[in-house]
Amino acid sequence: MKEIDFLPEWYLEGKRRKVCIRRQCIALGLIVIGMVTYNTIAARRIDTAAAALEQLEDHRIQAEDVMHRFETLSREVSEYRTKADALRRMDSRIESAAVLAEISHIIGDRIILNQLEFTAEPVAPANQNATRGNAAVRTVGTKQTSIPLGDVKFRILLAGVAANPEDVGELVCRLDESAYFRDVHSSGFRNDTIDIPESRATGSAEPEGQKSATETKRTVQVSEFKITCYLANYDETMTE
Repeated sequence: MKEIDFLPEWYLEGKRRKVCIRRQCIALGLIVIGMVTYNTIAARRIDTAAAALEQLEDHRIQAEDVMHRFETLSREVSEYRTKADALRRMDSRIESAAVLAEISHIIGDRIILNQLEFTAEPVAPANQNATRGNAAVRTVGTKQTSIPLGDVKFRILLAGVAANPEDVGELVCRLDESAYFRDVHSSGFRNDTIDIPESRATGSAEPEGQKSATETKRTVQVSEFKITCYLANYDETMTE
C-alpha cells in the first residue's frame, strides 16, 4: 500500500527554512556570547596589564632615582678617596709639638734662636734635582713652596746666638745624643758683638721715685751659629 503525502511542497520548504534560520540564530547567538565573553576577558586582562605597566613605570622611576643617587654617591666617594689618598701621602706622621718641645728642652737658657726651619725632602730622591721643589715650613718670614708627596725626611736648620762657643758645642752634642735627631752638623759659626741696653738711675739728690733713668749700652761678645740636622723619622738601608 503506497503512502500519500498531502502536505504541499512550499509548506515543507518553509518549515525547513525556519529550522535552518533557527540554527543560524543559535549559532550567531553563541558567537556573540563568545565574542562578548572574550572581549570581557580581554578587557580585564588589558586592565591588569595596564596596572602592571603602571607599577613597572613606578619601579622604573624609582630605579632611575636610585641609580642617579648611586652614581652621585660613587663620584663623591671617589673624590673623597682621592683626597684621602693625597692626605695620606702628604702626612709626614710626625708630632710637631713633641719635636718643638725636645728642641726647647735641648736649647736651654744660654742660647737664643732667631731662625728655625723644617724642610721636607724625599727619603730617596731619584736624582739630585729631585729636592729642588721641596717644601719648607719656616717660622721666620720664609716662603712655603709645594709639599713633596710620599715618604719624606725633615732637614732642620737652627740659627741663633750663644753666650760663648762652648754653648754651641754643647748644643751640637745634645742634639746628637737626642733620639729625635740625626746627622747633626754645624754649618756656620762666627763670633760677633751685640749691644745690650741698660738703664741706670741718675740724680741721687732727687726724692725717691723722681730719679731719672739714663739708658746705656753694654757690648757683649756672642757666637752666631747655624746647625743642620735631620729628624730621626726614617732609617737608611744600603742596597746593592
